[in-house]
Amino acid sequence: MGEKEGCKARFTAPDARILIVDDNRVNLKLAKGLFRPYHMQVETAGSGEQAVEMVRDGVYNLVFMDYMMPGMNGADTAKMLRNMEGEQYKDMVIVALSANEEEGIRELCLEAGMDDFLRKPVKRHCLDKILWKWLPADMIIPGQESSGEGLTDKGREDLSVCQMDGIDMEIGMSYSDHDRTLYLEVLTDFADSIEERAGRMERALQERDLTAYTLEVHSLKSAARYLGAVAVADRAQMLEADAKRNDWQTVERETPGFLSDYRKLYESIAPYRINRAYTGKKKGFDRKEVLALLETLWQCMDEYDIDGGEEAVRALEEYELGKAWSVRRDRIVKAVDQFDYEVCKEEVLSWKAALEKEL
Repeated sequence: MGEKEGCKARFTAPDARILIVDDNRVNLKLAKGLFRPYHMQVETAGSGEQAVEMVRDGVYNLVFMDYMMPGMNGADTAKMLRNMEGEQYKDMVIVALSANEEEGIRELCLEAGMDDFLRKPVKRHCLDKILWKWLPADMIIPGQESSGEGLTDKGREDLSVCQMDGIDMEIGMSYSDHDRTLYLEVLTDFADSIEERAGRMERALQERDLTAYTLEVHSLKSAARYLGAVAVADRAQMLEADAKRNDWQTVERETPGFLSDYRKLYESIAPYRINRAYTGKKKGFDRKEVLALLETLWQCMDEYDIDGGEEAVRALEEYELGKAWSVRRDRIVKAVDQFDYEVCKEEVLSWKAALEKEL
């Protein structure tokens, strides 16, 4: 059977610079996976504010902008980008991304200064059309059908024995472009975020913070849908609608049971999580080596390089640091996982200063 056709792109564009903006880690992971076969230079931002900073540092050929984000939403971010000085910002192509099915969302995005609209979950043929339409013709190299890490026969066999309560893997795999490695990464990211997201929803409920609750349940809905957790996604969609109607009575009644079922997904996913923690023999604490890694990590955060940041964090985990330094490392890991670049940079600078005093 070989690789699924869905994994293949009909062209490559190695010179194209792409920025994907989304506050949801699962969405960013999936988006980067979809772009992998095109061999483009893809960067990601976890918020509208970060997107503005990244665009100031370098113009992109295409910006894919999530519409519904905390802080600056997609529309506000697009308006700010359009108002920046320089023709390059006015000509830069911005494509809205939205899973929102309400009428008028497309029009709102276009009125905000975006050029096109792409509905989530993103399908390969829809992405192809957008890229063909907006990328400069001289960047596209047609006829080079390229595949990502697709699902081979063995990959399908491996996953066919997986049974996860509450998750339809066929649906989840289709959203991951039938890329087994990508799907397992998405499963892991989703599982690792469950407790923290559930806690944020509980706090929003206790504080009766309608905006925060709506944003959290909207983001959860999207991530669960991509995973194949259909029942949880459908219930999240209903709760989102209740919150938008300001129906707090229903929200307060239904949320505890919903979060209980949401948390149970961790138990279903746990046997198939990718264990990213370093399990080998720990290295001795070499301060010069750790300083070099911190410098690399700071550079990655300054350039909004999530992948590079994660690699640096994984490398830090190979060292036996002792309790005090491990606490610092854990704070950095959390900041990287949450795309909190500024907090990560502050922690790195603080740790570097402390280490340099000991040399």
